[in-house]
Amino acid sequence: MATHLLRLLSLACLIGLSMNAMAGGSANLQMQVTVLGSCSFVTSGDIILDFGALSHGDRTRQTQVPITCSNGTEFNARLSDGLYPSGTQRQMMLRTGTAKLPYDITVSPSRGVSQGGQINLQLSATVRESDYSNRPLGSYTDTVVLSVNP
Repeated sequence: MATHLLRLLSLACLIGLSMNAMAGGSANLQMQVTVLGSCSFVTSGDIILDFGALSHGDRTRQTQVPITCSNGTEFNARLSDGLYPSGTQRQMMLRTGTAKLPYDITVSPSRGVSQGGQINLQLSATVRESDYSNRPLGSYTDTVVLSVNP
């Protein structure tokens, strides 16, 4: 009888364990993500600001560079000093020599907060007659990096 009772008790325990395993359970899965601000140029490739042929007078050239930033992103647009600066003065170098020609360039807006749409950065560059009138003839170039950081 004791053996029979022990078997019955063991069988009841096994059934109880099986029922618990089959009954399952539930848990909350917490979903989480962090959205970081980002900015990118709308078009790829180099931006070219060509002053053309200069013979007299100051010359200013402008162009727009479209960017997009995620909504609410604070952005900063920055221009590097170029390849041939003298202190804070940017300069172009004569392609066939060592002569340098000063110029100025600005970007606007240089900072802001994106509303989630396209932002047109305005680049404006100027070469002054007083700077180029006594320089050697020829083509002058420089490379400036425009960066936009959130």
